[in-house]
Amino acid sequence: MTKGISARLMMVPAMFGILFCCETLMAESSVAVSPGLSVQFKKSDSQYFIFMDHFKQLDAVVSRLIKNNHARGVLNCKILITPDVKEKVTLQQTDDLVTVSVSNQYEQWKDDYQVNKYLISVMILCRLGIKPEGNFNALPQWMLTGMLGMVRERYTSSKIFDIDYIPGLRACAIEGKIPELRKIISQPLYHENDGAAFEFYEEVCSFLVKKIEVISSGSEHILNDIIFLSVQKKYSPEEIFSSTVERVVLEKYFKNSSSNDSDEKKVQSWFDAVVKERALSLFNPFTAKQIEEKIAVLRKVTCMVKKGKNETKEETMDITDLPEKLPLVENKNAVLLEKINIAESIRNACPQLLTDAIDNLNQALNGIGNKSESKSKEQLITAFADLDKELKKQEAIEDYLSNVENAKLSPATLYSREINEVSRKDYAMWPSLNKYLDSVEKKFLED
Repeated sequence: MTKGISARLMMVPAMFGILFCCETLMAESSVAVSPGLSVQFKKSDSQYFIFMDHFKQLDAVVSRLIKNNHARGVLNCKILITPDVKEKVTLQQTDDLVTVSVSNQYEQWKDDYQVNKYLISVMILCRLGIKPEGNFNALPQWMLTGMLGMVRERYTSSKIFDIDYIPGLRACAIEGKIPELRKIISQPLYHENDGAAFEFYEEVCSFLVKKIEVISSGSEHILNDIIFLSVQKKYSPEEIFSSTVERVVLEKYFKNSSSNDSDEKKVQSWFDAVVKERALSLFNPFTAKQIEEKIAVLRKVTCMVKKGKNETKEETMDITDLPEKLPLVENKNAVLLEKINIAESIRNACPQLLTDAIDNLNQALNGIGNKSESKSKEQLITAFADLDKELKKQEAIEDYLSNVENAKLSPATLYSREINEVSRKDYAMWPSLNKYLDSVEKKFLED
């Protein structure tokens, strides 16, 4: 027993010695984060691991997306944590080393968007062997915004499955109003000016960057090409996007297409499709009420119907009446295809409980024009009735789960995003809107 106690006591000075050595090494040596990137502390810091984690998260996204340029080589980059820097971050550059001095007051800059954009820009350029000085403003804002959004996800996301949490894009997909790629590229929003709108912009940019990563394969390094073209400062963002992303999308997905759409429209249709695929699925299904709304649209048919030899008239009917009137409907194939597409979009993102009922409805819709009018009408009526029953069951389940959630979780948890939004002080809205709201408030108080 005595020997055991003595052995433990002898370990105490040894442990202090190890800690002292670690502090000394931490203060004097550079710690490698990845090839070409290191972090050095001017003096020992109790937040060592917090600093290191921050830089590792930034580097993880850069390393994932930006491929090493073996022809130019990596420009060595050292991040120096020091109390001696007057600003939050400064840059020193030589032919073979870029030194970024960062304040050791971590709390002052950890959430500073401009500082983190500066840091990730340096990492990107150094990884491609490009000197950062003079090239910061050349990098596309949408790409930097997307990459910083991916860094944020690494801190906030806790997903197990490969499911994208994109609430803004999901809402757009449900309404059928996907953001235009050209506007995302050419009209960037900024964290310091655009408030809540910027968060949605960041979500879109992050999603776009991930999809560009997916379509980059083999010798194609699209993001690398975008950066190299950008730092030449000869081309507009639209021209760069056309010669990189647009070119690859057209080659991969529209090579044998007979579509007469412009290249811009084709690329937009690709983006629309990937958004819907990720935002609306069995893992991100519609709610029962959303499906009810879509079924209401599906059932309402507005088309041109022949009334005489040379006369047609617009008519609105329930789709269950379509089989008997189909012979008189102009462009009947287009009318049917539109409704079948709605049903298929519901099927692709409906809860498991509703899949059989939606499949039966799809079968009934595809039978219009291929079966007798009475048989087709009867099948449609039955399919809608069965779906209505299943929707009521699904809605009851959703209401029950919502009530359980409301009973168990505090309002602060349930409405955390809303509370955070209304708690903003400096940039809840963009400046011009803030100014307008202030004027309205002032006028109201005067009255």
